[in-house]
Amino acid sequence: MKMSSKARYGLYVAVELAKKYAQGEVATVSALAQSTGVTEKYLEQIIALMKKANIVVALRGANGGYKLLDSPQNITVGQVLRAVEDNLEIVDCIHNGCDNKCHCVSRNLWAKLYENINTYLDTISLQQLADDDL
Repeated sequence: MKMSSKARYGLYVAVELAKKYAQGEVATVSALAQSTGVTEKYLEQIIALMKKANIVVALRGANGGYKLLDSPQNITVGQVLRAVEDNLEIVDCIHNGCDNKCHCVSRNLWAKLYENINTYLDTISLQQLADDDL
């Protein structure tokens, strides 16, 4: 399984915002784009997914930008990745049903893998990543 650029940059943005959280600072899309080397337009798409999942909030005005909606200790890597990666589903049949449920020899394998991946990712907070404490 390979994570997309949305996952990598979404996690990068979340960790950058986690680092700024304690100081009450916000980050602009342009600053995040400069530090990642990614276009502002692409980061805006990723941040929109994170806003929809209630991970980040936009602050308007002269000192506006984005910040985490909750403490980095309360937001997990799993939450961020599920927000930007279509729920981290590794195969379509996990939640969308499977036409071959009775005879599919691999469905249980995929379901358990999905569960284990999500369980693990939910044990790691953004604060741990920001502190490089894994």
